[in-house]
Amino acid sequence: MLSKTENSYILITAATSDIGSAIVRRLAATHNLVLHGRDPVKLKAISDQVDTKHQIVEWCYDLNQVDGIQDSLKSFLIDKDITISGFVHCAGTLRILPIKNFRLDYAREIFNVNFFSAAEVLKTLLLKINKQDLNNMVMISALFSKLGSKGNSMYAASKGAIDSLVNSLAVELAPTVRINSVLPGGLRTSMTAGFFDSEEHMKGFREKYLLGEGECDDVAAMVEFLISQDAKWITGQHFIVDGGATCH
Repeated sequence: MLSKTENSYILITAATSDIGSAIVRRLAATHNLVLHGRDPVKLKAISDQVDTKHQIVEWCYDLNQVDGIQDSLKSFLIDKDITISGFVHCAGTLRILPIKNFRLDYAREIFNVNFFSAAEVLKTLLLKINKQDLNNMVMISALFSKLGSKGNSMYAASKGAIDSLVNSLAVELAPTVRINSVLPGGLRTSMTAGFFDSEEHMKGFREKYLLGEGECDDVAAMVEFLISQDAKWITGQHFIVDGGATCH
């Protein structure tokens, strides 16, 4: 049986995403990590790229399959003999879809991955096998949860649900567990690359983003702070990281 310190990990969902992998690189220097993803090859690649003296293990699961999350994660924790002290929810999926073309199957997938999976993971981490160790959570939301955008109604609604979840859980889980959200502005990622290839988009981007184009590591730096003890008196807050886009 490992000691409490040795078997305590931070779980990062969607660790193979651009923002997720940036968070992995930040946190690997100081924490044991559970990297989540649905592609075992990509998960192994991320693990191999990280230079750390801490432990890294991989949990492979499709978060769209919400009903099976608890059984899968619980079995994983028991099998690895580890507990989760921190949870960073990066998982997200996006479909540009005007409301006149609303499709329930698309909306379900967006809410399953972006919102309901976070609730199922959290419910599992509050089971007896882990409850005594969980103390910190950071949810990756989006600027769209605060600002309107054509074609993004379902995505924005799912991220707004994340922010509302943070508000309520900060009250419900205090003082044992802290929970906050981070709202990134527009970042160049594999999911948004098409927008950044458009000169029309970039013209508006340059006018709006006062500090220019940001990086995924800018978001990771905020997550690193919130996970740390430097943020021990912060809970229920929503941190916008947007290069000044919401200043005007």
